[in-house]
Amino acid sequence: MPSAINPWRRFPARPEDWFSPDEIARAKAYVRPLTRVNLAERLLGGVVLVALIWTETVPRLLDGWDVGNWVLRLLLAVAVVQAAEMVVTVPFGAHRELAYDKRWGFSTQTTRGFVSDTLKNVLVGVAITGLLLVPLWALIRSTDLWWIYGWFVMGVFVVGLGLLAPVLIMPLFNKFTPLDDPGLRDDLMDLARRVDADITEIQVSDASRRTRKDNAFVTGLGKTRRLVLYDTLLPRPREQVRTVAAHEIGHWKRRHVVRVIPVVILLLLANFAVLRLVLGWDAALEWAGVESLDDPAALPLFLLVFPAASGLTGLVSAWVTRAGEREADLFALEVTDDPEATTAMLRALHTDNLADLAPSWWKRATAGHPPAAERLAIVEAWSAGRR
Repeated sequence: MPSAINPWRRFPARPEDWFSPDEIARAKAYVRPLTRVNLAERLLGGVVLVALIWTETVPRLLDGWDVGNWVLRLLLAVAVVQAAEMVVTVPFGAHRELAYDKRWGFSTQTTRGFVSDTLKNVLVGVAITGLLLVPLWALIRSTDLWWIYGWFVMGVFVVGLGLLAPVLIMPLFNKFTPLDDPGLRDDLMDLARRVDADITEIQVSDASRRTRKDNAFVTGLGKTRRLVLYDTLLPRPREQVRTVAAHEIGHWKRRHVVRVIPVVILLLLANFAVLRLVLGWDAALEWAGVESLDDPAALPLFLLVFPAASGLTGLVSAWVTRAGEREADLFALEVTDDPEATTAMLRALHTDNLADLAPSWWKRATAGHPPAAERLAIVEAWSAGRR
């Protein structure tokens, strides 16, 4: 690869060099209202959580119900917080999926499908939260070093969930079927074999039941590793599908998941250090209406502090993820040797999906992918470096 392309550094690029003013304006017209809606949802969610803490709603309810067992108190606290969050998230989600994205021609979601997805999300969320918080609160109640042991428990949980979610959770929301295009399947399997990627199967996700946007990913472990394509991706030209597949295989071949795990674990430690400082503060516990952190009624305070710490450490995580995306793009170029198809694919994906073509510096800093113009400029530089 050309020496000028360092995946760990931002590659200089101007959106105007790659997209027309109309394309940039149309993307902004879609993204700006959606950004405001998402920001309003997060702010309102924070307000609701602060209100739960300020009014001591959770401890008052648990005491009023005469719940003494700490595990039951914790699970009921989770249920109360989840219910409060639903009041906020469901209307916003309905607006995005059933109104806004439909106006822009993206959403194919039905009201029935939205209700079904919402109920599944709630049940999965409660189950996952309970499985994580019960052992975590057991540590909180048993040792002053709960934040160290809790960090370890959450680290194992996050990594395990990331590996198992495609097998255990995703099938609850989507159907996965073998790719029924023999020519395309043989082409992609041959591509995987040429780079020694032990992909055992190529599956198609029925994403079109919710959206017209495209995506793909590699998932699974060992003999269960498979390449998954959204069915919305299949109508694209075969050379573009090959480029997308090569990019996703590149994530696995470059061991991006393995590389990001230590980063996530270290950032979690920083989060837990912040938790220890705040939750060890008597004034904070008094504000939450509990005498000590041993009481699971302190859960709303825990859930308020943890995302705040994650917001700071998330900048580091996003930087590492963007480096992985650049590496995967370069891998796909090396494997396919088709910069024209890569350029066409990147342009089509970003303009068709109305991605923000001229993001602000903050969006660039927090995004998991480099901007479209940067990725296109990298393709051009790679191609020029071969001449």
